[in-house]
Amino acid sequence: MRTIIAAAVMLVASFPAVGLESTRQLLESGVAQLALDRVERHQPREAADARWGEWEIMRLRALTALSRYRDVLARVGADASGFPERERRQALGLAARSALEGGEPARARGYAARALWQGSPEPDEERALRMLVIESYLAEGNGQAAFRTMLRFAQDYHPVGSATAARFAEGLLALDMAREAANWLSRLEEGSPAKQMLRLKAGLVKPEAAIGQARALLAKGDSRGHWRVIAEAADRGGKPSIRIEALEQLTQQATDREDARAAAARLWETYLASAARSANVNHLLVGDDAAWATYASQRLQPDPFIARAFFAYLAQRAATPQARQSAYLELVLSLQKSRLELVSLRLLELGNIELNAISGEARYRLGTIAEAHDEAATAARVWAGLAAPSGMTKAEWETRRALVLWRANEAEAAATTLAAAANEKQALPAKAVHVAISLGQAMVASGSAEPTDTSLAALLQLVGAKHQRELLMALGDAAEKGGRFARAGSYFLQAALAPDGERAGATASKARLAAALSLARAGYKEDARAQLEWVIRHSRDAGEREVARKAQAKL
Repeated sequence: MRTIIAAAVMLVASFPAVGLESTRQLLESGVAQLALDRVERHQPREAADARWGEWEIMRLRALTALSRYRDVLARVGADASGFPERERRQALGLAARSALEGGEPARARGYAARALWQGSPEPDEERALRMLVIESYLAEGNGQAAFRTMLRFAQDYHPVGSATAARFAEGLLALDMAREAANWLSRLEEGSPAKQMLRLKAGLVKPEAAIGQARALLAKGDSRGHWRVIAEAADRGGKPSIRIEALEQLTQQATDREDARAAAARLWETYLASAARSANVNHLLVGDDAAWATYASQRLQPDPFIARAFFAYLAQRAATPQARQSAYLELVLSLQKSRLELVSLRLLELGNIELNAISGEARYRLGTIAEAHDEAATAARVWAGLAAPSGMTKAEWETRRALVLWRANEAEAAATTLAAAANEKQALPAKAVHVAISLGQAMVASGSAEPTDTSLAALLQLVGAKHQRELLMALGDAAEKGGRFARAGSYFLQAALAPDGERAGATASKARLAAALSLARAGYKEDARAQLEWVIRHSRDAGEREVARKAQAKL
């Protein structure tokens, strides 16, 4: 995230103050929110303005990139009649894409039809719109309509490329239309997941062979596609452990929320069904939770996939809360050991398991996983009301929770939790000081919600005298990067006056110089001059004194 922000700042610094082209470059560089902010500032207010339409298309593209599909549809309306003629087709195309992504395939076809027949699309635009129509039929599950449209597309764009052929085959195979998908078998790349899946479903290769081929190709790209083949082949070949392995990988590697939810749902279903079948084969009685747990523990080494299936089953269906808690903890621990941490989070979202039915240790581990993967809202929810874990002071725990709450956009709850941490009247251990510093920086970076006097006092108390200067310097840096130079100067000056610690003189001098430079940029020339004079008289660093003299000469 920091890398993206830094890149965006560099881009903004290098672009002209206004202009469609610079906004387009922002959008193409992956910083859609900045591009949208630029549109908000510079788009002509009147639709009659000659350039309004170009700016509006840029707005729609930014909104689409931000997945704000409803906003796109609201601005385009039913027929884009409010757009200039030359931008109407583009607006209809963007509305079609937004409708499809927003789960309205029929509406998407309506927009695509208008874009195709009411305008004169460029060849690339026409091709993209016709592909969108095919995607809309697939999204509806209307395989026959999709197939007919594919045939017309293939006739007009003969020969279709391997990527297009793969998409046609994958879409039809998902609808159990292997015979129709076979039309593109010869166009598929050898070794591609689409070709493997088609051969498997058409009965041209046995499940065991398909699994072996897919495993051999995992390291060569598109591992998720190959894992899908393995999952399907394992299901057809009656190999539950391998199917669980594949579904766990698909859940771990999911690229978006909907994909992750779908994969996790299939995994839960497979866990429960596999555990029930295995228990029946091994003569385990339903309700004998102790025997099931013992069997699962015995299978952890030779077959961790079936072991996890048993633990998942018990986590949902064991007779006692203690048995469910123990099983869920074992499931989380096993997934962590197998480096499948994200699977734990995805299963939590779909497992119909109340948080109070999960042990404190499991909740702590789940929150830590969410925290590490920038899923602050999940971490905040899982940690809510949880007592400090073993080996962690209450002040440390509440500070960590406050940081998670802030990142989850729960500013009020974060401030309350921070105050609770400070009320412990104890400084954080050295290993946890960075948490308080990160929280302070996040507060400053938000711009509109600088730390209040109460929050700043709490942070200073938590870091202790040895680290107060470090905290204040970090806050100053964050304010300066956000262009709030007066605030930065205030933080830097407080750092200069903070209680003495190691190398106090050197760090205080550095803080004075930073305060002076920030105050100068804020226009507080007399205040800046006073700090510069202090540096010139008292700093032991020749480089600092030279910088101060040059800055003083410019005031």
